[in-house]
Amino acid sequence: MYQSDLRAVFRIMSENPDSWDNDTIMMAAGYERWLSKASTCFLIMAYEGIFSETDALFRVFQTKVMDIGFCCARISDTTRFVERQRQEFDRFYERFEQKCATLGTTDSDRSQMSVRDERKRMFYNILDNISVQLKARFDDFGELAFLGLVDCAKFYEMSHHFDDAKLQSLSKYARFFDVVRLKVDLIGLYSSQVVRDQCKSPGQLLSFLAQKDLMQTVPEATKLLQLVLTIPATTASVERSFSALKRLKTYSRNRTDQGRLSSLAFISIETERLLKLKEDKEDFYNKVTEIFVKKDRRM
Repeated sequence: MYQSDLRAVFRIMSENPDSWDNDTIMMAAGYERWLSKASTCFLIMAYEGIFSETDALFRVFQTKVMDIGFCCARISDTTRFVERQRQEFDRFYERFEQKCATLGTTDSDRSQMSVRDERKRMFYNILDNISVQLKARFDDFGELAFLGLVDCAKFYEMSHHFDDAKLQSLSKYARFFDVVRLKVDLIGLYSSQVVRDQCKSPGQLLSFLAQKDLMQTVPEATKLLQLVLTIPATTASVERSFSALKRLKTYSRNRTDQGRLSSLAFISIETERLLKLKEDKEDFYNKVTEIFVKKDRRM
């Protein structure tokens, strides 16, 4: 934590009013007072311990891992960690008091026991809220086990042992598939040395089938690949879109209409793909610009 460093910075700003405008000085003084409170230190320490674990889970999802079993295990580990923290309050509170003594943070005039009891309730409420949110977000995550059917890193292993349980998890979308034919298609792909050597992700595999004109040869596997590439298996893709929107829809661009905003968000999120298109087709950007110029402009 950089709590003491931040307090020092805000204190210096408050003590040198000639270098800053009035609003900045008032905000610096307010932040310095806020950081000097024991309640602030308590919340920072509580969330720091929890977020260190949930951030590790988030990084797993950001890597777009196709092994749903591994993801489910990490979710269970994180949930158990949060639940265990309820038994760790006494040790946590001891560390908190030591931290307050080191930082010289102040507390209210109420009795120490009443403050401790109140913070204990707050600590449990934080843990309960996070447990509920984890359950709401990931309770049905096991239904996505079928994503493992197109985990290219495990094609050799699956060519010797087909996991029927993953195929059964596709029941939600069963009406769109001929399951028997799908299994045959997948076994054929698993057994292909060329596929195993050249395809490292579902996107590469689908591109490979399109380039080799094999999509009609394995139609059910093609549909599964399209489904897998369409489903946001984790919240990572959703979070990226919100992050992009924060950068795009600023105060100065508040009147941007929905269509343009969506298009700009796609461009921001798919930058890597745009750069690949530019690399493969040198005149790609020029053609897009020409089409844009031909459109009617609303003044």
